[in-house]
Parts: sequence; C-alpha cells; structure tokens
Amino acid sequence: MSVAKKRSNTSKKRFSKRFTFAELQQESTPREIVFATMAEIAQNGLNNTTTKAISERADLSTGIIHHYFDTKDNLIYATYVYLVQDLHARSVDIYRSEADPKIRLRELIKMSFAVVHISSEVRDVWVHFWADAVNDERTSRLLHIYYSRYRSNLARAFRALIGGQRAREAAQLILASIHGVWFTHRFADSPRERDRAIELVERQLDMLLAHYQDERTLSKAA
Repeated sequence: MSVAKKRSNTSKKRFSKRFTFAELQQESTPREIVFATMAEIAQNGLNNTTTKAISERADLSTGIIHHYFDTKDNLIYATYVYLVQDLHARSVDIYRSEADPKIRLRELIKMSFAVVHISSEVRDVWVHFWADAVNDERTSRLLHIYYSRYRSNLARAFRALIGGQRAREAAQLILASIHGVWFTHRFADSPRERDRAIELVERQLDMLLAHYQDERTLSKAA
C-alpha cells in the first residue's frame, strides 16, 4: 500500500473536532447516537446498519450524526470506545470502593456480566469489535488497550494474594475464563442464567487461588 493511500485511509478515520470521547460518558447527543447504533446492530447486524436507520432510531437527522462522527466507520468505532470506557470506569470504582483483593477479583469478574454488557443490544457489538480488530488497526489498538487494562487490574489484585511471580499468569487465565463463559452464556445459553455464569468463573477463581497457594506452601516447605 502506498504512503498516499495510507494517509487517505487515515484521514477518513479522523473524528470531527466537534466531538470528544468524553461525551460518551455523560448525557449527550453523541451518546444517544451510540445507543441507537447498538440497538440497530442488534436488530439488523452491522453490515445492514445504515446512518439513515440510526438517525431514525435516535430521532435525529443524518446531518447531526455526520456533524459529530463524519462517517459510519467512526460511529461504529465510537461504539467500541464506549464499551471499553464503561468497563474502565467500573474497574476504577471497584478499586476505590473495595480494599479486599479477593472481593476486587470477584467484582472484576462480575463487571463483564453487567446487564449493559450482556444485553441483546451490546452482545453483538462485542462480537463485531473482536472481529473488526483482525483487520482494522485502530480497532486492534483499542482491543489491546482493553485487554491490557483488564489483565493489569486482575494481576494487581492477584499480587496481593499469590505474589507477583504468578499474578500475571493467573490474570490471563481468569480473563480467558471470563470471555469463554461470557461467550457461551450469551450465544449458547450455557449456562442460561447470568448468576450461574458468574458462579462458574468464580469457581475457576477459587480453584486457581487454591492451586497457587498450595504451590507457594510446597515451595516454602522445600
């Protein structure tokens, strides 16, 4: 790909200066548009989602949507950003309100199963987010930020319980469990109940903690 073509693709993805991502975390027109986008994707799929359909759902003109986002691709990307921002805000709240590392781990697990992230509207958006990250550079970077933050927050809590050497590995294992159970819960009804899905991951957490703590005990005894 030529440099000129790369620059052209980049310029198409620039957001209007009339919009900031901070607006997605407060009552605002851009957030209303993002919510309408999620609902439209859930009903018609990403490929069949159009700016016109989003504008009708949000009861806004297409001109207003272009005023903030310029392109449909930017609007879809902003929807992904909203999901990442929401989980980050939940993580911050958990660390501010809970001091016990085990409680922190349980709350970090539960946040992925919060109603907003397992709703029919958001479920399909997450799947498109993961799929788009394969071929779209900025979406890939955003997904990397999401994973890195989540893994870091889990590892921070694990360090207080099992030490720093195994904390990152334990965080990676629990993160994999969270996403695996989330996917089967939302797309295969296995398990069907949200509380049961959370319980499965928490059982993985308990077994993992027991394993590492036994490992540390044996290491000290040796």
